[in-house]
Amino acid sequence: MRECVIESHVTLPNDIKIIHYFTIHKKMDTHRINEMEQRLGRATAAVDALEAAIDQYEAARNDLAALNAYLGSPEWHADRADDEAGRLPQDLKRGVLSEDAIWNLLEHAKELTASLTAAGRQATSNTTFRPLRRIKQQMSDEECIALLEQAPRGILAVLGDGGYPYTVPLDFLYADGHLFFHCAKQGHKLDAIRAYEKVSFCVLSNGEKEPDSWWYHFQSVVCFGRIHVVEDPARTDVLLRRLGAKYFPEGYDLEGDMSKNAPNALVLDMQIEHLSGKRVREK
Repeated sequence: MRECVIESHVTLPNDIKIIHYFTIHKKMDTHRINEMEQRLGRATAAVDALEAAIDQYEAARNDLAALNAYLGSPEWHADRADDEAGRLPQDLKRGVLSEDAIWNLLEHAKELTASLTAAGRQATSNTTFRPLRRIKQQMSDEECIALLEQAPRGILAVLGDGGYPYTVPLDFLYADGHLFFHCAKQGHKLDAIRAYEKVSFCVLSNGEKEPDSWWYHFQSVVCFGRIHVVEDPARTDVLLRRLGAKYFPEGYDLEGDMSKNAPNALVLDMQIEHLSGKRVREK
């Protein structure tokens, strides 16, 4: 039972208002309490599971650091060469010699860490990304990612000199919620990124022309996020190779290119916080 107070004004002949209080007992609706109790139970279980997972992840940090240092190192290349030459026992587990095995684990761990960081940032931030106005033209997240995986180039927008937007077309690699770019070790773009980490990136499909018409159908995706320079040399090496694998033709001398250009290159990592895609019909 809960007590509700109803206020009633009575006007007397001498125009003095007297407030009378009447108490009404109303049976409380238990549906809302039951619903909130269920939410409390689910949220408590989720938070407890997250806390346990974070403790387990903290304990594995040394393992991740060791794997990160091993991948792409001279020791890793030597072990891989021994494997390819058949000098290792047949029954030896060798998943660590697969570049993708360690890479995927490290990227997944990094993505989860970034997701937790983004969730915490979102909880304390007033930033709200605008929804697409023309919903019927909106692409699904799966369609957006498919275009990011296929598009050869896109436009990166940063906050440039004097507060002016600065846009530049770039090669890129999409992987697990991240966009990776390569750049020189100095320049306008790099200065802008180091001064302000928030950026956007846009890709546009090649377009399909209507038969016997002049107009096209396009798809475009805009990504928003924060970007930073990859500081770890081993990870930079792996990312440059993956970027090269996307663009270089089969049989290209990747090692020669890496030997010549990698020492002068940096890799940029953009964590996507929000993306939206749109289908456009020109007429």
